[in-house]
Amino acid sequence: MLFKRIIEGKSMLNADVKDRLPEKCSRRKSECDGCGEHSTILEEMMKMVLLGVVLWAGVSFGSHVAPYPLNLIVTTDIIHPPPMYDFPFPSAQMLKKLPPVTTEHTNKSITISKLSVSMLERLEQNLNWAGIKPQSGSAAQGLSIHGLPSNDAMKYEKSSMIISKASQNLVWTKCTRYGLAPDECASFISTLNLRESEYGPECAQLERFTCPKNKMSSKYRMFDGSCNNPVRSSWGQALTGYKRLLHPRYADGIEEPRRAISHKDLPSARLVSVVLGDNMDVPDSKKTIILPLWSQFIFHDLVHTPVRKTIHTNQPIRCCDNDGYNLAPRYLHPSCMPISVSSDDPIYGKKYVTCLDYTRSVTTYRGDCTFGAAEQMNQATHFMDGSHIYGSNSRDAAALREKTGGLLKTSTVDNEELLPLSTNPTEKCLVNTDSDTCFNTGDVRANMHPGLTSLHSLWVREHNRIAKTLANLNPGWNSDKLYHEARRIVVAELQHITFKHWLPALTGKVFDELYDSYDSGYNSDIDPTITNSFATAAFHFVNSLLDQDIELLDENNNMTSHRLVHNYFNPQLLAQKNGLENLLRGMVNQKSQGLDLNYDDDLRHSWLGGLDVMAVDIQRGRDHGLPAYAHYRALCGLPLPTTFNDLKDVMPAETVESLARLYENPSDVDLVVGIMAEIPLEGSLLGPTTTCLIREQLRRTRAGDRYFYSHADEAGSFSKRQLAELRRASLGAVLCDNTALAALQRDVFRPPSADNPVVSCDGIRKVNLEAWQDPSQQPDILTRTNKWIKNKVGSNSTK
Repeated sequence: MLFKRIIEGKSMLNADVKDRLPEKCSRRKSECDGCGEHSTILEEMMKMVLLGVVLWAGVSFGSHVAPYPLNLIVTTDIIHPPPMYDFPFPSAQMLKKLPPVTTEHTNKSITISKLSVSMLERLEQNLNWAGIKPQSGSAAQGLSIHGLPSNDAMKYEKSSMIISKASQNLVWTKCTRYGLAPDECASFISTLNLRESEYGPECAQLERFTCPKNKMSSKYRMFDGSCNNPVRSSWGQALTGYKRLLHPRYADGIEEPRRAISHKDLPSARLVSVVLGDNMDVPDSKKTIILPLWSQFIFHDLVHTPVRKTIHTNQPIRCCDNDGYNLAPRYLHPSCMPISVSSDDPIYGKKYVTCLDYTRSVTTYRGDCTFGAAEQMNQATHFMDGSHIYGSNSRDAAALREKTGGLLKTSTVDNEELLPLSTNPTEKCLVNTDSDTCFNTGDVRANMHPGLTSLHSLWVREHNRIAKTLANLNPGWNSDKLYHEARRIVVAELQHITFKHWLPALTGKVFDELYDSYDSGYNSDIDPTITNSFATAAFHFVNSLLDQDIELLDENNNMTSHRLVHNYFNPQLLAQKNGLENLLRGMVNQKSQGLDLNYDDDLRHSWLGGLDVMAVDIQRGRDHGLPAYAHYRALCGLPLPTTFNDLKDVMPAETVESLARLYENPSDVDLVVGIMAEIPLEGSLLGPTTTCLIREQLRRTRAGDRYFYSHADEAGSFSKRQLAELRRASLGAVLCDNTALAALQRDVFRPPSADNPVVSCDGIRKVNLEAWQDPSQQPDILTRTNKWIKNKVGSNSTK
């Protein structure tokens, strides 16, 4: 029976990989090398499956162990994430040479690891006494706010840190000394389960729990994303790890940052940014600045990678001194991974800066509750569910609610309804005093850019507008029902705008064209978990599109401009009279920058007041152990490059020459660098590999979400009439409904033009919320007819 399941699993894996193979392989003989590469992949996968049979047949590592290849093949309610095609596992011959690993060995490694972590306490107290923490208003503080971890996140960080260090100990004592490669060693260690350790129950509580029936049948989604899947309750839940498309490439197999193929250090992330990037002002005449800002807004809904704080003193970590020099070794926290800066750096060199802050990301338990390679945490839910508006847990959601009317809290600043004000501005914003403006919402990053703050304010207004309208339509609904129904509609609008309007603006194709298929509904076998490559690299094209100038446009079309460098985590512009409307009006008129390796100076030299956003993105990819760009492009159907010239199929020749000067091998090029260097596809802003990674993620984001607005026959499904109304939603309509804007273009992602003219808000289609009126509250047909006649006569008389 087990053998039959293994063979069935092998067939499923082969079918899965074949779906990823390049169609070009069967079309063009010139690309047969790529086909050969994928044939090798299939062969290796078959070996992995057969190895599972060998392990089952008698190779034992202790009674508590479930061999990982079988975990990948046999479907259970706890397996997460799904298989990676390049999973490296020791040969059967090597396995026989390795010593057995028992529960006693794993628990001993945990004891040693706990001692190591406890010894950090003295260092962290010394750092606190010496004042080695980010200064108020500094870029280091901005970075710590951007990745601010919750207390729950830090609890899992401490546990996962202990497990990672225990895994390192097991790697060294049980396989590295026997000549096993680090990646294979890590895979071997991942067969060891936490079940019989002291951390087994905590991991099971996060990853293996069963949801009550009332939560599974609810028409409203959970705030933390749990209980969305009827079998795999933790899929998509906040505080769980990202998923891997490719096996991580840590230097030690467990958590040390990726190194070059030659095992040397990779080039400085800052050096890569300096050599490849520039500050050329190349606006995109076909896109407005609201396109990258909406992209970032949606990204924050799906992804929030927290950064580490000190384990014992719960303080933000500083990795460079206040003048930009390297810290003395006695002050350097192990979670630091600073970016080195050369003395001839064109910007920082003049300031004698040799160090840029970077603190490593928070990790969490592996989805299958095993030892093994570190997995970074997503502090947001993995769903497109408005968690950045409402909060990613019930505590935060309750704190953001008014007690009556189903409303979200707001504040009034200069007679404008804005987000609620933060009670601790100097901790959540880069401001000087607690009297400065700083807002509170479901995601601390809302304050990072005034454009983002504007969008957050807009959607809080939209929620409250909907709740008030529903209250008028349904006087019998209590505050909870009004709140949950308004939230449900808001999330549906977000999803519709993103998939039906934003995606075509970005890729040139609507969803069905991009996927060559129609919505097939919810699939409980599809894991919606965000991939590490999507979270860490694929979506960072946004930074190239942003402009260093923030343009505000008043109702008389008078424009004022402000530099972005002065407004990171400093949302004072919204506190000005008509600030929100002027910002939003400017966003739908200002052109975005083109998508390329050119980043404006306020992002490449002064991000968050003094960092390089591209260098930070590169460093984060190495921190997360992301394989090189070459392997992702091969996964997406392009030939695996063996020389730098092979990259010229999708990159400009001059860019390839620059890459060859920076990296030793084409398989060293960082993922975020490679995807940003690609030539965009026809009609799109994105290159082939970025498109592939985003396409893969968004397919699962829709199909793996039981509450996605377009799915039928689910507990949270909308009626046909309601769904028809939701399909009228647009960002332009939301702007018209919630601001003083009287007119704007229909497609706000494109500037006004002959084929996208400015029209009155009265001429823009809007969602009719009467579709949510309870039948008992609906007027009879005579009343509805009289109302229609009055409206018709009234509208005709005004013409």
